[in-house]
Amino acid sequence: MIWHPLVWAFWVAAVTGGLLYATGAVQAVDVLLNWTPARADTDQLRRERHAETAVLLGRWALGCLAAAAALGLVGIAVVWHRMVPGAMCGTGVLQAMGTDGSRAMIFWGVTLTILYGWRVLDGLDSHHPQGVLTQASARVMISAAPIFVLAVFFSWQALMRVENVPPVSCCAAVYDQVLSGSSESTAMKSLVPISLWCSLVGGVVLLALAVLRIRFPDRGSGAMPAIIAILWGVGTTVSVKQVWSAYYYQVLSHPCPWCLFLPDYYCAGFFIFGCVAVVVMESIALWLADRTRRRYPILADPAAKRIRRSAWCMAIAMIGFTILAVGPAIAWRLRTGVWLDGAL
Repeated sequence: MIWHPLVWAFWVAAVTGGLLYATGAVQAVDVLLNWTPARADTDQLRRERHAETAVLLGRWALGCLAAAAALGLVGIAVVWHRMVPGAMCGTGVLQAMGTDGSRAMIFWGVTLTILYGWRVLDGLDSHHPQGVLTQASARVMISAAPIFVLAVFFSWQALMRVENVPPVSCCAAVYDQVLSGSSESTAMKSLVPISLWCSLVGGVVLLALAVLRIRFPDRGSGAMPAIIAILWGVGTTVSVKQVWSAYYYQVLSHPCPWCLFLPDYYCAGFFIFGCVAVVVMESIALWLADRTRRRYPILADPAAKRIRRSAWCMAIAMIGFTILAVGPAIAWRLRTGVWLDGAL
């Protein structure tokens, strides 16, 4: 393992958040199994204390785990490549980590998504004294446990691989794939038009749905924006890698999203993919709020406010993504009269 200060900071945040989460999850188990809001005996009062403790610890845990994930991302993107021979960006770091690095990132993302969903439900539940969502939020909180364990396990395995790693090819491997016309590169090229249209059309549809939910939070389906946002996020990630990033690099055939995180390109990757993450996360929050509004009419007003808030966040993130990702391409077209690939 590389004993870099950022690695220590990552593990301090992860362990602190893990301990807070584990303590809160234990309290949530009692709430999930024995919650009886109609009673007012000693056992129920104890469970209410457990529920409040779980909420408090869960909020702090979410903050610590989000900080740990952010530190890990910063390490992969802009810091740790200096300690990996041959690495120039996060691509080289992930090569050194093997498959464990990608798995760790996936499980961290799923963990934070589940806990964010729990936070949304808890926020809605706090608007009613009977706690109609207490058991549901406790169930969601507990469900993050196995995913979090896997995230920590693969993070440990990935960081252990970085020590004394042989030199990696990093971006040279990307160029080799493009120049050799490998099957992977050819398959990715065939997906470029699909991902590009998915990004453009999906963005317009999502922005329209967000504006609609801002004006009419109690109308429409909450599941549709979530499904479209997830599909849009996948297509947009591919389009950023294959199309939009070229206008930052000002060269073709360099489909490396990790270079966008480097200071040479103004750390644009953090903002571009941050906007994508906000759209996806807030679409899930919108779906949860809409589902709550339909199943628990007593929470209709706070759910409508949460829907409107999520829709605003989605709209702002969509505009930010368009400016950061598509803006350089439009500026290039206006300045030169052609697109980077030579098309008029």
